[in-house]
Amino acid sequence: MKLADLIFVRGTSFLDRSIEDITSSSYSHVAGIVKENELIEAQGFRKTGYQALDFYSSHADVYRCENMSDFQRDKILQYVTNEVGSRYDYLLIGWEAIRYLLHTMIPYREPPQARICSTLWADAYKSAGIDLCPGIKYPTPRDLAESKLLKKIGNY
Repeated sequence: MKLADLIFVRGTSFLDRSIEDITSSSYSHVAGIVKENELIEAQGFRKTGYQALDFYSSHADVYRCENMSDFQRDKILQYVTNEVGSRYDYLLIGWEAIRYLLHTMIPYREPPQARICSTLWADAYKSAGIDLCPGIKYPTPRDLAESKLLKKIGNY
């Protein structure tokens, strides 16, 4: 695995399965590799921070943007490291549910220093000039996993 690879998680809790069902996805969560065996993630009920890669062992897949330079990887890592300590955006989860359940987009403005897992990493990639989900301002794990710029490279 390389720095800035994305880890897509198949959840095990009721909330995880609900996210997967609502978005018609295999994944409920996304995190990214920032050091050997260490991730940064935005996770509900805690601030954006570090997590051991092994925490997701046996229920995750690894995706990579293969045409990325070392400079871009560094920009991505700098971005997510600067986001450590930001809060979770619970309102955006509700907005995403409306998007999928009612097939409608209502106005939404992301508060500063608040993220969900997928917007954290989509914004990090954008900071390096890589738009994983063109036309989708607030992507879900499903949207990221379907990105034409990412390739599944294995299971974890």
